[in-house]
Amino acid sequence: MKFEKFPNPFHPGEMLFEEFLEPMKLTQSSFAERLGWSARKLNEIIKGKRGVTAASALDLADALKTTPEYWMNLQVTFDLAQAYRNREEEAA
Repeated sequence: MKFEKFPNPFHPGEMLFEEFLEPMKLTQSSFAERLGWSARKLNEIIKGKRGVTAASALDLADALKTTPEYWMNLQVTFDLAQAYRNREEEAA
């Protein structure tokens, strides 16, 4: 399988910010507090410096009325794309 199967995957944090926090006019600090997370943890997810874990997927799903599978699927797709990209770069 080639990287083209995942042309431009979005990090779950990007989706969280652009599709949920911005439209809902929620600040990172207020949403982090609502989740019981540190502002740093939320910011690292939004910036793509931290991935979504199963536990954080449960928290996000509860808070945003989505499913944990939604968040985990975004993370897995992103991770696979990165792995394919790394493999192709190593082979080059």
